[in-house]
Amino acid sequence: MKKLYCLAVLALLISCKEEKRTDLKKVEDTVQKDSTVIEETSNQNLLDSLASDLRPGEKLELEKVYTDEAEFVMFDTGGDYSYFVIKKDNKLIGLTSNIQDEMNYTRGDIFEVKWKIDSSFVAGDGERLEYTEWFISAKKIKEGSVSLFRKKYTKELKYTWSGEHEYSTEFKDYLYDVVEYYLANSTRELVKSHIQANSDLTYSIEERKEKNRNYIVLGIATEVEHRTSIVQWLYIDNEDRKLYEYDLANEKLIEFP
Repeated sequence: MKKLYCLAVLALLISCKEEKRTDLKKVEDTVQKDSTVIEETSNQNLLDSLASDLRPGEKLELEKVYTDEAEFVMFDTGGDYSYFVIKKDNKLIGLTSNIQDEMNYTRGDIFEVKWKIDSSFVAGDGERLEYTEWFISAKKIKEGSVSLFRKKYTKELKYTWSGEHEYSTEFKDYLYDVVEYYLANSTRELVKSHIQANSDLTYSIEERKEKNRNYIVLGIATEVEHRTSIVQWLYIDNEDRKLYEYDLANEKLIEFP
């Protein structure tokens, strides 16, 4: 009798253990299904919210090729992806790209740009999926202000910087493009007069902190017999790369379009 009792207890324990395993498997399956549903819902929400400043208010389709005219700003290779940065309706838009070679385009020129919405993954954020604008190709259709400026102002700009900071060739080229863009589009009479006269122009590069913001500061100046005279101060926000003129009379920064 005792032997039968022990066998019954053992069978009961095995049965309970199997039930626990079954219950655990059900929980795991439920969690997996719930996670899949959440992931699919999240992905669908992303697809439903596809948008771009290139086509404001328009419902966009995944991987459909769009064509728009926009002003070229820069080609940024400083990250996991490269960005073909353009401006339309005074808004900067970075088109994601896998291209690593520098593109020899001039800032301000107008391009016919082909692009699409496609997936990308945000590095360092759990490889989070997002949908963004991807660059396909660009065809120049019109010369912009910088191209026209280079035909009018025939001298090469000079620049200097303190030994405290060292800048890469790519960054110095970027700053050179910014100064050219400013000179080509400035409405200040003093600046325009020096361009008209084909004066020797130079600029200094330094860094400053103003109201808890870090800036690259460019001091555009004329150079006569190794003596310089400041024409205009420019500020570039280190975080968002916005360009500002310094209004000396009112001691404030004015965003440059």
